[in-house]
Amino acid sequence: MTDNQNLQSSPRKRRRPALSCEQCRRRKVRCDRQMPCGPCKKVYGSMDCSYVHEGKAALSTRRDAMRTSENESPPYLESQQGVADMPTSGADGGRIAQMECTIRALQDRVQSLEQSAQGSSAQSQPVEENGSLGLTRANGSSSRLVDRDGQLAGSRQDGTRPPQTLIAPLQPRLKGTGEKTRLFGTTHWAIVFQQFHLLRQVRNTASYTNEKHNDISKLLKEVRSLRRLIKGRQAPRLMDPTPALLNDLPSREICDELVRHYLRTLGLIYRVIHVPKFYEEYERFWENRASVSTAFMFKLLLILAIGSIFHCKPGPSNEVGIPVRRWIYAAQWWLAGPFEKESNNLQGLQVHCLLLLCRQAYAIDKEVNWTSVGTLMRQAIHQGLHRDPKNFPTLSVFDSEMRRRIWGTIIEINVQLAIDAAMPPLLGPNDFDTLPPSNMEDEDFDQTTASMPSPRPRGFYTSASLQILLLESYPLRLQVARTINECAQEQSYENALQLGNELTASCKEMSHRFHAFISCTGDRLMRPTRFHHRLLDTLLRRFILNLYRPFTIEATHDPRFYLSRKLSLESALVTASYGDAPSDSFDNEIPHRDFQRLSFSGAGLFKGYLSLDVMVVIGLEIITQMEDEVASQPVGSSSLPFDSVDQMAEAARAPLVQALERLMDHLYQGLAAGIPSMKRYCLLGGILAQVRFVPRGEKAELSHIREAFMETMLTCRTLLQQHITGENHASAEDGMPSLTPGDGIAGWTPESVVGSSLDSEFMIPSLGFEDLSFWDIPAFADPAVFDPQQLG
Repeated sequence: MTDNQNLQSSPRKRRRPALSCEQCRRRKVRCDRQMPCGPCKKVYGSMDCSYVHEGKAALSTRRDAMRTSENESPPYLESQQGVADMPTSGADGGRIAQMECTIRALQDRVQSLEQSAQGSSAQSQPVEENGSLGLTRANGSSSRLVDRDGQLAGSRQDGTRPPQTLIAPLQPRLKGTGEKTRLFGTTHWAIVFQQFHLLRQVRNTASYTNEKHNDISKLLKEVRSLRRLIKGRQAPRLMDPTPALLNDLPSREICDELVRHYLRTLGLIYRVIHVPKFYEEYERFWENRASVSTAFMFKLLLILAIGSIFHCKPGPSNEVGIPVRRWIYAAQWWLAGPFEKESNNLQGLQVHCLLLLCRQAYAIDKEVNWTSVGTLMRQAIHQGLHRDPKNFPTLSVFDSEMRRRIWGTIIEINVQLAIDAAMPPLLGPNDFDTLPPSNMEDEDFDQTTASMPSPRPRGFYTSASLQILLLESYPLRLQVARTINECAQEQSYENALQLGNELTASCKEMSHRFHAFISCTGDRLMRPTRFHHRLLDTLLRRFILNLYRPFTIEATHDPRFYLSRKLSLESALVTASYGDAPSDSFDNEIPHRDFQRLSFSGAGLFKGYLSLDVMVVIGLEIITQMEDEVASQPVGSSSLPFDSVDQMAEAARAPLVQALERLMDHLYQGLAAGIPSMKRYCLLGGILAQVRFVPRGEKAELSHIREAFMETMLTCRTLLQQHITGENHASAEDGMPSLTPGDGIAGWTPESVVGSSLDSEFMIPSLGFEDLSFWDIPAFADPAVFDPQQLG
């Protein structure tokens, strides 16, 4: 009886795995092997539907869930699915052993994945979660193991990293003395020296100041004196190339006016100096010129040079007799010559910023300004300006705020000159953490301020508001500068449109904020004017022109990029509209001529509406429209009567032609003032000649463009000769001999220039004429082919 009862109570061994759920097997009904199955949902809706072994239903359900949550199944899932889909008919004990091996392989794989993901964590998982599970627990934990492995695979696809052991970064140290300032970064050996506590104590007791009876201090002072003596003997004896600079200084009244011109124009956008402190030294300078530092002297000279642009007639000469080039070269000598160590401080950075602004404002050495601003940026980083002053609690309020202002000026000049040179800005958004300047007046803080005053609200105008307003769009413009100059082979049109829309929104926001500033400011010296609005808007729109340039070229033959062509043309026309009607009067009583004066005299970021970027976009649009009309003409029809479509097209081009004609008049006025803008003048002459004199429906012939160049160059020769005759004193003031109309011009004729340059290799097909060498446009060659002889 006992044996029979044991036999009846013991479960019957099955030779093949059960595929039905436990409830259907107990009720002896057919199971559809779903999860939950149909009979369980119909009769036992409130009860669970469970499977003892992994059957097709469970695997298919779990497989569908994995497909919806992951794009790609883990490698081991295929083997699991293969086991599940094997035929189950017959008594095959080997198949059960194969399934057991597969499950063990799953456990080992998940265990290795969990260990790799949690190896750096301080907490350890329980043993049974790490995969040390028996075959009897495989059915209950397989879903958890698959989910865990799926999460790890998903994390690999998303690019996320497992938890890391993190520590706080080493804090840099800032060392500042009266002569120089230097940042000791995290890789400098001085950071490790802080851990030598005994050596630091000895060093502190060896201070050679206020330690009269310390033997170490006396010896240290003697050794330092000997070192200075040796270095002094090794230093070369160089003569100052620009002696007696102050002898060329104008009268006090004129200097006062030139300083005010600088402060009310560029001084509001590029916040380099602290105005109250500058005026303190300025008054002391006129009392005793020897009482001020060399750095202040150069700051004053460069400020006077920039201010003279807005005081008198623009051009290489000026009515107040300032030797601009001499002052610029003297400042360069002081920064890069034997006095380089003396300028390694904030005042040296101020002089360097003013030097670059002055060179751009006078179009002097504009080709090397991008390399110069790279030097300036590295000097600023060397002094720690790229780190926010909050990292250095010992800095005073005055130094902290001035460091933010100077750094904001440096990065703005850097990104603008990168656009001018078509080079990368060499600065990323993660390379600095310095915050923008505070919205405060200069009178709100000085060198005696103990605590930082509360800044004014964002919409409240102060003398720092315009710099803050420009810096708000700096991250976007930096991204554009990096995008258009990166080494990628292809550029994304969608990304360009997105960046362009953000730039356009920034222009609108800046215009709205600017008009709000104007409405709330009274009659004060440093107030926002139309000059600032035009300059700020131009500085932003030049990024739009350069961003859309490659797509604008493609749009001439591919209509998919027409939107970029349209948006680029809009920005060019807005910039061109900032040129007022040309006038022979440069009276100081006309303040709205400030932007015109700067555009005449400056280069690059200060060229304004006379920039070649503006001219080529408008000219390319006109020529493209004319070529499209020629292409739409029936074959063999040279001339057809005007119809309404032709009249509409000509009327649509009329504002573009008028914009170029207005720019042509401005360039003519500049040539008469002694500014040799031959490249722009001849380019516009060729474009306008093609528009005016080429018969409708015919292609432009080279003879039309040749005649236009002859006429424009004859005009240039006449105007420049007249200027040389009447303005010889300008060259003498810059230390150069006077010129005569025959110097360098006797053997020059327009025919010789055109005849020697028409064989140039570089071609501008859309404009219909070849490049001229005097434009200073290089003859580009195939980038994949080069002449070995050029390698030397």
